[in-house]
Amino acid sequence: MKRTAPWVMALVLGATSPALAAGAGEPCGGLRFENGRVETGRPLAPKGPETEACLKHVAEALKARPAIRSITVAARLPDVERLEGQGLAVAKAAAEVLVAAGLPRTRVSAVAPPAVPGEPGQLQLAFIERPSQPAVARVRAASGDVSAGPAPAELRPRATGDALYAGELFHTGAEARAELLLADGSTVQVMEGSLVRVGAVELMANLRRKVQLELLRGTVETAAAPGGEGSLFEVRTRGAVAGVRGTHFRVSAQDDGMSRLETLEGKVALIGKKGDLDVVGGYGSRAMPDSEPEPVRPLLVAPTLADPRGGTFRAAPKLSWWTVTGAKTYRVELARTADFAAGVQTYVSPATELEVPGSREGKWFWRVLAVDADGFVGFPSKIFAFDVRP
Repeated sequence: MKRTAPWVMALVLGATSPALAAGAGEPCGGLRFENGRVETGRPLAPKGPETEACLKHVAEALKARPAIRSITVAARLPDVERLEGQGLAVAKAAAEVLVAAGLPRTRVSAVAPPAVPGEPGQLQLAFIERPSQPAVARVRAASGDVSAGPAPAELRPRATGDALYAGELFHTGAEARAELLLADGSTVQVMEGSLVRVGAVELMANLRRKVQLELLRGTVETAAAPGGEGSLFEVRTRGAVAGVRGTHFRVSAQDDGMSRLETLEGKVALIGKKGDLDVVGGYGSRAMPDSEPEPVRPLLVAPTLADPRGGTFRAAPKLSWWTVTGAKTYRVELARTADFAAGVQTYVSPATELEVPGSREGKWFWRVLAVDADGFVGFPSKIFAFDVRP
């Protein structure tokens, strides 16, 4: 199929990514990398089989984090032991476990600082993070449980402004949402309950760009920045999506393997093993990995909001809108900011009104999207706001 548009975007229907699950067993009782410290779920004894198993686990985690350039093992023993030289010997022995597990010796050091009075002897680990590669994305906005890391068992909390590197996983919890700003200027809204692997973002001459993302589960809504001739924007689930400059689209990866595409603007191609078709703005399609895409269907129109369209209230007002033909349910979104990038509260209503749950105060923005019987989400309504001042 010949395409003349500057952007080409793809979401490949084919091989399934390996199942992602937490690693069996937790030798350290849990592991986190926070503010230059390796935090274990339980104190790390100076030596012993449990300590050695934990150190090997730490080594594997470090090998998956190329941005961490050095690790320091500190043996904090009581002064009577430390001053006799045992502290440094214990630290060096622990460092040797890390080296034997595959860490370069030049990246590992050992020290024996004074112990904290009243605390038993223990090992502590510190690291220095110096990214060896440029960031491919940054967290532009985030709310709720948002985390990232090289593997599912090594996800750590992330916040607005944090960098993401090629190959990292980005996760949003059940009530979380985030917006990623890619290095090429594109934006990706990561909806609640989603897991995305951030791939390459390459900037070349003549505005040519190559962007790769892998959606493992959940939904992303992407607005691709303009790119030069031959630019590639690829979102992988178990299928492929291709589009043009300025394309604005949603991709969802369902648990049963179904990939769903909703094109809001531009043209996107849904490509499967047994066929492909173009999906222009205002239409959607879906496909299983080994099936041809379904015929395109029109997305539901944007609902017209009825009330409130502004004003100040002592309690949250009832939200109402007009019926959209073909809608089975409506997705109602409330947020503190008009861009709905983060801090979004989402509710599902089978009717054309919603009693906003819970007490709330301050300014709230709201909008509504119609959803058909097969889960295709239509265009968002206009955005209105209301103030709550008890």
